[in-house]
Amino acid sequence: MLFNSLEFVAFLMVVVSGYHLCPLRWRPWYLLGSSYAFYCTWSVPFAVLLLAVTVFAFMLGKRIGNDRVESRRGHWVAAGIVLLFLPLVALKYVSVLLPNVPTAIRGTWSASLSASNTIAAVGISYYTFKLVSYVVEVYWQRMQPCTHFVSFASYAAFFPQILSGPIQRPGDFLGQVRNLRKTDPDVVASGLRLMLFGYFKKLVVADKLGLVVDHAFSQPQHSTGFALAVASYLFALQLYADFSGLTDIAIGVGRVLGFSAPQNFDSPFYAENIQEFWRRWHMTLTGWLTDYVFTPLRMGLRSWGQLGLVISLVINMVAIGVWHGAAWTFVAFGLIHAVYMTAFVLTQKRRKRLLQRRPLLRRVHAVVGPLVTFNLVVISLVVWRAASLTDGWYILSHAAQGLLTAISGIVHGYGLRKVVAGSHFGASPGDLVIAAIGVVMMETVHIMKHNGSLPHLLAGPVWVRWAGYYALGFAILLWGESGARQFIYARF
Repeated sequence: MLFNSLEFVAFLMVVVSGYHLCPLRWRPWYLLGSSYAFYCTWSVPFAVLLLAVTVFAFMLGKRIGNDRVESRRGHWVAAGIVLLFLPLVALKYVSVLLPNVPTAIRGTWSASLSASNTIAAVGISYYTFKLVSYVVEVYWQRMQPCTHFVSFASYAAFFPQILSGPIQRPGDFLGQVRNLRKTDPDVVASGLRLMLFGYFKKLVVADKLGLVVDHAFSQPQHSTGFALAVASYLFALQLYADFSGLTDIAIGVGRVLGFSAPQNFDSPFYAENIQEFWRRWHMTLTGWLTDYVFTPLRMGLRSWGQLGLVISLVINMVAIGVWHGAAWTFVAFGLIHAVYMTAFVLTQKRRKRLLQRRPLLRRVHAVVGPLVTFNLVVISLVVWRAASLTDGWYILSHAAQGLLTAISGIVHGYGLRKVVAGSHFGASPGDLVIAAIGVVMMETVHIMKHNGSLPHLLAGPVWVRWAGYYALGFAILLWGESGARQFIYARF
């Protein structure tokens, strides 16, 4: 049941109506039942797996919390983390593991997986990270073990977040379950607004841009260099619109049910450097890995000086890449960002001193920094999106040639129209215009949200708000791509 399907809209209407009619004391049970009903639409066997690992994490948290012997607590948490990650590794990285499995077993395993919906297996990434976070937080004594299983199971299976996050911390969600109250109408309204904006970003922006991107990346050898260059930049925008749209819908649905969730994006393409980009992009995943991977590694390797810092950065960034799946393109993506981050961190102090001494250079950097960062991210995302490393290199090299040809045409006053005319983009001019308008509208809202002016606009005249709602609604109905195209991050 895709979020952008009519089935999900109907499901949500039934769930929300029942939830707000349900007495407060029964709402955790209702929420849990609704979440498992949603998950079962993908796969009943994987729903059983979800329940099994949830029970295990719940019992493990109580065991760790009640044990007063530090050495035993350490053994429990280490063994528990390994066991919690075991289903994730077995399901998500099976393509890497299969060559090492006997033929008879491999055939049975492959048949079993092909008969199941892989989306359900992918959802395991998010709830595994949630459960590991809970176990570690209890071990670090940042929170007490949860004593109400229904509330805890609702945290693991919360249906708006189960497929693609955001990765909410246990203390935040469980605290809201313990203090359920009648939902504020203003909160519900803000959730509906966010859902509407998320659907706009997905159906009007991401799916329109996807026409160009899919055409170029599916058969790059049949596209011109300029078309590959355009598709490379458009993919960054498509991925952003698609994933942030999915997150907006998830957070919006949560608000409609009375739950708040952490922000996952904060205008990342305006970041002045690569470190700031990762603080603004997929923020809950970055924060999770920072707290539970990078920081422990950095503390454990602090005696190694800068070498320890570099090792910690490389492991952390490769973990981000591999988190997406078992493919060399994802490993390469992580390594590319490891190089970016290492270069940034090792030169940070010198660059900071230079910018402090040169005010003019600092002002130039404020403009050039986001442009350089954006282009670095685009390069890495081409590798991320490509079907193979060979295709990734082909696209990057030919896109660079296409850009140089286009720039030469602009400089010399000829040839650009010919370059554009000779490139087939896989979409009609009308689709490209709609996508461009959609990107402008999307980024206008993002900028207003980032600088704090959006709340003032929403608090203004009623007709202004409703004009915006109708504009988004009509844009979805008139310009939205027909057919439910899967969200990109639903695969991860």
